[in-house]
Amino acid sequence: MNPRRSSNMRTAMTAISITILFILMYPALPAAEDVAIKQVEDFSRFAPGTFPDGWKSRGGDGSSVYTIRSNHETYLEAKAIKSAVTIARKFEYDLNEYPYLAWEWKVIELPEGGDERYKKTGDSAAAIYVIFPGRFRPDNIKYVWSASLPIGTTTHSPYSSKTKIVVLRNRFSPLRRWVSEKVNVYQDYKRLFGHEPEHVKAIGIMSDADNTKSKAIAQYKKIMIMNK
Repeated sequence: MNPRRSSNMRTAMTAISITILFILMYPALPAAEDVAIKQVEDFSRFAPGTFPDGWKSRGGDGSSVYTIRSNHETYLEAKAIKSAVTIARKFEYDLNEYPYLAWEWKVIELPEGGDERYKKTGDSAAAIYVIFPGRFRPDNIKYVWSASLPIGTTTHSPYSSKTKIVVLRNRFSPLRRWVSEKVNVYQDYKRLFGHEPEHVKAIGIMSDADNTKSKAIAQYKKIMIMNK
């Protein structure tokens, strides 16, 4: 056999062996298209000093609490001073297709003495609502950054048993720093309400300090839904 040909064959076989070994050691990663993401909102698309278009207020003038700010990056800032205003954006989707909700938030100041279990203290530094259809009072899941409750606490709003509260962060969590969240809304709904969810109707935001007569300041960036 030609020595050069023999050497080429050995080189080819070695390359094949290395390729097979690499595949066995490092299984293929999921294809990028396997992860589907839809943007609920990206506040960086708005001009600083404005109220975000497409968001509706409840409980007062949204622009008195929520304003687009820019400091190296653009975000929504909520500054509630003895006030409570919720803003929401209509965004309908199926939780079977997109069970996960993800966002970034930052808390600057906690409402002093806030405790979501009671009307007299029911303020949250930051909250993301998932709102479901309903003729009178719709089902809601409220993910909160609490001033006092332990992380992992689940309870219901003192104003409505149809609003379930899930504590993701509290006063021991890092303040003045962006924190990323990702929750399985589908599983949380089944656990909290005991049945299959309907489609989501809207996503809401709230930072409030009316009950504690104090102040809450928080910031919000992108909000997304994901299939995994």
